[in-house]
Amino acid sequence: MEENGNSTRHSEERKVLRRLWQLYEEVVLPLEQKSFYDHFCAPPISMEEFEARPQVLLVGQYSTGKTSMVKWLTGTNSPHFDVRPQPSTDKFMAVVHGDEERLIHGNAATCLPQLPYQGLSRFGGSFLGSFQALVLPAKILRDITFIDTPGVLSGSKQRIGRDYEFAAISAWMADRADLVLLTFDAHKLDISDEFQEVMEVLRPYADNVRCVLNKADQIDASNLVRVYGALLWNVGKVLRTPEVARVFVSSFWNEEYRFQDHKQLFEEDKEAVLKELNALPRTSLLRKINSLVARVRKVRAHMCIVAHLKSRIPWHLRALRAEGAMRSWLCANLSELMQDAHRVPGLSPGDLPNLEAFHRKLSRFEGISRFPSLDPKDLARLERLITTEVPSLLTGVGGVSISKESLKQPEPPSPRAWDFIFGGGSRKRRRMDDP
Repeated sequence: MEENGNSTRHSEERKVLRRLWQLYEEVVLPLEQKSFYDHFCAPPISMEEFEARPQVLLVGQYSTGKTSMVKWLTGTNSPHFDVRPQPSTDKFMAVVHGDEERLIHGNAATCLPQLPYQGLSRFGGSFLGSFQALVLPAKILRDITFIDTPGVLSGSKQRIGRDYEFAAISAWMADRADLVLLTFDAHKLDISDEFQEVMEVLRPYADNVRCVLNKADQIDASNLVRVYGALLWNVGKVLRTPEVARVFVSSFWNEEYRFQDHKQLFEEDKEAVLKELNALPRTSLLRKINSLVARVRKVRAHMCIVAHLKSRIPWHLRALRAEGAMRSWLCANLSELMQDAHRVPGLSPGDLPNLEAFHRKLSRFEGISRFPSLDPKDLARLERLITTEVPSLLTGVGGVSISKESLKQPEPPSPRAWDFIFGGGSRKRRRMDDP
């Protein structure tokens, strides 16, 4: 009976996921393309990313035990795991499920339709030479994918040999990760400049960030308390979140603990990590719904901003279609224009992008004259998606019961997403087939 129930739930979730993809592809994506969302904010979501297994990103300075933790979690000891006291892992490695162990190099890994890494091609061949996918027949990988990252170096070492933007790639992966594990060695908590840069790009994903104080059995009880407090201070100072990230304290391997004072704490935190990882597949759909709604709100805000910028360009520059002059004028007056954007209906201060980052992208943008004007019909489509379509999907998977005193009338069966938005008719669309 339980197996049949799980099968039914999985089937329902697949239907909801398919509907979500159709909403994104037919409603949101065209508006992203129309407003150049890719250039200013984020690249489009691919179908492979949309239906991917939950992903766990491990980030930390060198020799903090990231690779050892992946070995412990997967229960494998592949020769492709390079574990040494000095900096060893020099590649981004996605650890994925397969029937036979094999290593897939970056260029091939970004072409495989079974993997959600096509978007990494935008970072160029230099990075793809430092990316690979390790296929392992581990049980946990049926539901979760791990991404091991190169150790963040310190001092002069941190810039040597990096022919790609470490922080930018970390941000790309964090944007697609369901959980980010920041690993720290109990013996060295100093945060290098590069690690601070990486942690700062993780700030928008702070809700998904957990800290791992690894190798904790190597220091005695009194020093462990001081190290724990120092870690909370350092992380809180960089992430600047109202609540301190959860910290798991243990030594994440199968070796005997050196100091046994906090053995029970170490074992409890190992169990807590496994419990959180095992919960990811069950809550993956709700996180994807949440991510899509957040993206829709960002797209709507971006459309309002670019339309506002276009409306403020002096008429003579628009009439002459002087691309360079229009771009220069916008860059010179961007701060005032963004302050005025508060008055745009539907925009709040929290919707505005980082001024410095937006200025940098605007200065490189070719196509100011193609900025779209604000179309109320476009905003209405996005509003309907948030207020009608997504709530109807959540009814089946949200897990919240309806109050017995509810005054709402039973809703009729929800129409297909594309019929609701576009008023029926035949449209060619891409389908997500069941595996």
